[in-house]
Amino acid sequence: MSLVIAGRIAPMSAAAPVAGGESASFRGRVCIRDDGTIAAVQTTRQKLPPGFETARSVDVGTRLVVPGFIDLHSHLAYAPLPLWVEAGRTTPFQHHDIWPARPTYAAEVTWPAYAFVTASPAELLAYAEVRSLIGGTTSIQGSPPSNRPLDGWLVRNVEDETLGKTIPRTRVLSSTLTLDPQQLGKRADDMRAGSSFIYHCAEGRRGSMVAREYEGLRNAGCLQCNLVAIHTNALEAGAYGAWQQPGAVVWSPFSNLWLYGETTDVPSVLAQGIGVCIGSDWGPSGTRNVLGELKVAALVARASGWGLSNFDLVKMVTATPGDALARAWGRQVGRLQPDALADLVVINTSSGRVDPFDTIVAATEMDIDLVMVGGKPLCGTPALMANAGATGTSRLDVRHERRALALTRFDTGAAWSFADVLARMAEVRADPKKEIEAARRNAVAGVAAGGPPAFRLALDMPTGRVPVGGLPRDLGKIVVPPIQPIAHDAAFFDALVGRGFHGGLLDGLRTYYDV
Repeated sequence: MSLVIAGRIAPMSAAAPVAGGESASFRGRVCIRDDGTIAAVQTTRQKLPPGFETARSVDVGTRLVVPGFIDLHSHLAYAPLPLWVEAGRTTPFQHHDIWPARPTYAAEVTWPAYAFVTASPAELLAYAEVRSLIGGTTSIQGSPPSNRPLDGWLVRNVEDETLGKTIPRTRVLSSTLTLDPQQLGKRADDMRAGSSFIYHCAEGRRGSMVAREYEGLRNAGCLQCNLVAIHTNALEAGAYGAWQQPGAVVWSPFSNLWLYGETTDVPSVLAQGIGVCIGSDWGPSGTRNVLGELKVAALVARASGWGLSNFDLVKMVTATPGDALARAWGRQVGRLQPDALADLVVINTSSGRVDPFDTIVAATEMDIDLVMVGGKPLCGTPALMANAGATGTSRLDVRHERRALALTRFDTGAAWSFADVLARMAEVRADPKKEIEAARRNAVAGVAAGGPPAFRLALDMPTGRVPVGGLPRDLGKIVVPPIQPIAHDAAFFDALVGRGFHGGLLDGLRTYYDV
C-alpha cells in the first residue's frame, strides 16, 4: 500500500526540494511506494507523483518527519542488564582486555545474559529491539549471532539485512573480537569486493596498548572507505592521518567515559574526513538507545569545546551511518530522498523549539510518535499507527505514555504482545537454572524428533573468568538482576551518580528527561 506522510520534513539530504542543503527543513511530504522505498520528498506546493493521488495519507501536523536513527554499535544480548562497573574500583580501566577479567564481571554480566540467550532467545531479541525502536532506531548493529536470519522482522539488523533477498548477508561483516593478520587480510579483500566491515578497534585510554589494533588494520590494508571502526578512543590525534580512504568511526561516549574516563578525539577524526557515527553500546555501560547516546554526545561536545552543532550531531545518527551502509547495500538509508529506504521517525514538537535539530537532540522516548521501517508502521501513538495502516497492534506503555506496537513472532508471524515478552523473561529470571536446563532438554528432544533446530543465539562479548562455556558449573549460582525498563528512567540516572569514571559529566544527562 502506497503511503504519504505529511509534516515538517527534515530530510538530511542535499536533494531537499528547498534551499539549505542537508540542514533544510520545510512543510512537505514523503511519498512511500508499496515496496518500502521513497518515491518523492516534496513541498506541499508540488504535485503528487503519479499513482499517489489516492494513496493513504497521514498528516502529522507540526511534528518533525526525519530519517530513522541508525545505531552502528550495540550488543543486544545484554540489553536487559543494568549498568555495571567493578565495585570499589577507583581508577579507570586502561583498555578493553581488563574489565572482562574483573571478579564480578562473569556473575553480573555473562551469566544473566547467558540465561536469556539460552532460555528465552526470541523474547530477549524482542525486548532489545523494542527498546531501540521506542527511541527512533530503525537500523542497528550488534544483534547476537544466531542460527536463523533476522532480516525483515522488526528493526533492520545490519549484519543480517538482505533487502528482501536482493543482496547477500555478507555485505556487512563485523567482529567484536580482535582478529589476527590473516583474518584482517581476508576482511581487506572483502571490503575491496564491496562489503563493509564493522570492527571494534583500539578501545581504551589514549596511548594504551590496544592502539596497536589500529596498526593491525593498517598493516593488513583495511584502512579503506568501507571500514567502520568502533571506538578508536585509544588513538592519538595523528594516527587518523594513515586512513587515506576515509570510512567511518563509531563514537560511544557514554561507555568510553564510564569505563575509561575519556573518549574518542572526534575533532581529529572529522579533520581527516572520516565520518563519525554514534552508537549506544550495551546495557552494562551504555544508554538505552541511540537517542539517549545523542544527548551524551551533546554533553561531551559542549564540555570539550568542540563546536559541534546539533545538526552535526543528528547527522551522526542518520546520514553519516546511512552513507556507510549504503556503500555496502547499494541503497540509501539515513536520508529521506527518492529511492532511499523508507525508514523514518515522527517526533513531537510540543516543546516549542524552533530549530528542528535542537528538537531532535532534546527529544526523549516520550516524543517519538511514530517509527516506520520500510514504510511499515511499527510503533507510535495509537492514532498515528492506525492512520498509517498498522494492524495487529498491542499496547505498549513507555513510562506514562501509551503506544501501539506492531510486534510479531518472527517464526510464525503471529501477533505478539510486549507483555508476553516480559512475562517469559520474568520466568527465566525467577529460576534461571530450571529454565536453562529445560531449554537444553527441549532442544535435544526437538532434534531427536526430526524437527527443525530451535532458534539459538550466542553471546558476542568476552565471558570473563569462568570454568567452561561462559557459565558456572553450578547453574544455581546464576542470579539475574531485574529486567531494566525500556525507557530512560529515574533509577538509570540515579545509578550514574558516584559510579564510573566520567567525573560527573554523565550526571547532566538527567536534565534532558522529565524524571
